[in-house]
Amino acid sequence: MSALNLVAIVTLLGGAAWMVPALVQQRFRDPMRLHLFLSLFLMGLGNVLSQPPVLDWVDGCTFAGFTKITYNVAILIGLGLMVGFLRECPLTRWGAPWPWEVVSCAICLAAMSTMTASLPPHLRNHVLTSAYLVDWRVRTFYNFGNFYLFFGYAACAMLAARHARQGRSLRRLSLSVISVGLTALALTCVFRFLWVNLPTLREPGRTITYTDAFGFGQCATIVVCAGLSLPCFVSVVQIVREGLLQRAQFRGLEELWQRLVEIHPELVLDHHSRRRGLFLVTAPAVYRRYVECRDGLTRLGPYLQLVASEASAPVPDDDPRTSACLVDLALRRLAEQNGTDGGPSTASVFVLAPKLRSRVEGTDYEEDLGALVRLSLELREMRTSRLAAPVS
Repeated sequence: MSALNLVAIVTLLGGAAWMVPALVQQRFRDPMRLHLFLSLFLMGLGNVLSQPPVLDWVDGCTFAGFTKITYNVAILIGLGLMVGFLRECPLTRWGAPWPWEVVSCAICLAAMSTMTASLPPHLRNHVLTSAYLVDWRVRTFYNFGNFYLFFGYAACAMLAARHARQGRSLRRLSLSVISVGLTALALTCVFRFLWVNLPTLREPGRTITYTDAFGFGQCATIVVCAGLSLPCFVSVVQIVREGLLQRAQFRGLEELWQRLVEIHPELVLDHHSRRRGLFLVTAPAVYRRYVECRDGLTRLGPYLQLVASEASAPVPDDDPRTSACLVDLALRRLAEQNGTDGGPSTASVFVLAPKLRSRVEGTDYEEDLGALVRLSLELREMRTSRLAAPVS
């Protein structure tokens, strides 16, 4: 199996697999998504069956020629479903089948099956070489297949280009790339038709051979796969970015969370997740740690009031460093008193920095979380500086 074939197979079957969760969630009642899923799956399956090792193994279990006609059936039906998918407006119910796709596909498949059945076993696994193409039945097989492939690729290219005129930029780019690749595939069908029916084109010494056309078709297939994969790739990149951000936020809260939990172990809401790896941090895990830090700071509020009242200088506005110093002092005071209550009760977390306090007490979760992360990072830096300081 060549690398280009592998890319095509992975893209087609991967795209089909990507749609399974949504189909299961909707109990396979979304006609458009179901059409697209079946199209990608059948074309991917056809490409798998067309690989020589798979073809030989399946033929060994059945009979000569079975796999060749089977993968052509899968690819042609998948292409017909793709044409129908691109022709449809958003569907809420099943509609009538598309006339020319269904009739043309049925005629082509019937002719290809008839030609395969009429061939002797040693000719059924034919390829595009003169040794096989001298038989009119082999030429007829390829002519019918090329007929449907050409019109299928051309129709998909035209419809994709039409859809690319509207919608979001990512959608337009994806459909434009797909349209270019499908146009190139339609051109390979034209060359294949000429190759099959013109013996002079197959004479030795020609500048362009079927190998060149086949390589061009493989490159066009990769272009189509790139267009199909573009939305998925962008989604994966977005998921990875969100995961890295959540991991950074989770780790950023580590210092503050650890110091609060050492004093109040009951703050931990989920003990099972405490020792999980940081590579699988989710948004709920970040929010749970955020809530635990907020609850811990609220319990620390009386001591924050106490150390704030003892401060000799006014606190600069919106200063995470100063707030971190106060939290550090309050934690030390609380540790010295072994967690006994002291000072007036308060619901305020930051008692000195007005801007920071308004953010934490506000409704913007992202700003609130950012303030706690900055506070935690300042506490970590303070601890690191103390550890690195020389002992006098």
